[in-house]
Amino acid sequence: MTAVQGGVVSFTHHYVFPDEELVSTATLRFRAEEELRASLQAAGFSVEWIYGGWERQAVGEGDGEFLVIARTRTW
Repeated sequence: MTAVQGGVVSFTHHYVFPDEELVSTATLRFRAEEELRASLQAAGFSVEWIYGGWERQAVGEGDGEFLVIARTRTW
């Protein structure tokens, strides 16, 4: 990790090979379920399900990732 601030985490991966080193940087923003639902709805999506992992566990019982099933709203 290179920085943590306000729910945003920045990090750098170093991949070292015999002839070269590759560097990959990324920044992730973590949201609570309620914030994620609100953002999706504001963007025009209808949230059908949010699971807490790839095996469709309840939020808080999975691997810490959200699996989101959402559709665009038709007007």
